Amino acid sequence: MVALAALTVGAILLLGACSQDRPNGPPGATSGSASTSDSTALTAIRLVVLGDSIALGETCAGCTTYPEQVAAAMEDSLGVEVETDNLAVPGAEVADLLDLVRTDSTVQDSITEADAILLTIGLNDLAFGRLDDPCNVAPDFPRVRWSSITHSCVDEATDEYQRDLNAVLREIDGLRAGQPTMLRVTTVYNSVIGDLVDPTWNSPAAVEPSMYAVERMAEAQCEVAEAHDGLCADTYHALNGEDGSESAQPFLNPADATHLAQPGEDAFAAAIIALGFSPIGR
Repeated sequence: MVALAALTVGAILLLGACSQDRPNGPPGATSGSASTSDSTALTAIRLVVLGDSIALGETCAGCTTYPEQVAAAMEDSLGVEVETDNLAVPGAEVADLLDLVRTDSTVQDSITEADAILLTIGLNDLAFGRLDDPCNVAPDFPRVRWSSITHSCVDEATDEYQRDLNAVLREIDGLRAGQPTMLRVTTVYNSVIGDLVDPTWNSPAAVEPSMYAVERMAEAQCEVAEAHDGLCADTYHALNGEDGSESAQPFLNPADATHLAQPGEDAFAAAIIALGFSPIGR
C-alpha cells in the first residue's frame, strides 16, 4: 500500500476547494437543478463523489473512472444529462471527510444540490494502514508486524470508523433535508494479498489479519449505508473473490499495488450500476 500522507484539516479544505478535478463552483450548476423522483421532470442529474484517492482516480492515467462510467450509465438509463462533481481528496480518512461535510461550504452546497452521491472512503482507515498505527504494529510503515495484529484492535479501529461514517451520513441526511437521494457506498478491498511492492505485505502472516480487517470494515460500511437508506456496492468480493482470499492485484495499479487500474475501475462501476439508480426515476 502506498503510504498516503495524512492531511491536516486545513490542507484538506484547501484541496477540497481548489482541486483540479473541479473548477470554482460545482460544474454545470444551474438554479433549476432539483431532486425529484419523477425522471420526466429532470433536466439534469447532479452526481457528487466523496472520498479518497480511490474515488478520485487520478492514479489511473487515461482510465475511464468508475464515477465516469456510472454517470454514463445513468444518462443512458434515465435519458438526462448527468453533471459530476468529484470532491474526493487524496489521502483522506473518514475523519477528514467528516470535517469536510461539517465545515466546507462548497462541499455542503454541492451535497445540498445533489441527486446522487457516491462515497468511497476507508482504505486509509484499515487498522494496519492508518498512519497513527492504532495497533502499534507499524512503526516503520509500510513494514507491518502482521502476527501482532489482534482481532480486538481491529474491532476497535473498525468501531471508530463506523462511528465517523455514521456521522458523515447524518450530516449528508441533514443537508439533503428529506429529498430523494441515490446513495451508494462502496466497500474496501484487500490489496495486501499479492502486493509485491510493500515489504511484508505479500507474506503468509499478512493473510488472516488483512482478511479479518477488510471483512469487518466492509460489513460496517454496508450496515451504515443501509441505515441511511442507501445501498452498499460489494466491491470487496468483486475484487477479492467469493471468500475474500483472492488477490485483487489484477485489478490494481502495478506501480503501487493499491489504487485501481482500468479493470478495477470497471469492476467498481459494474458493482454500482448493478444496484440500479433508485430512487431517481422511480
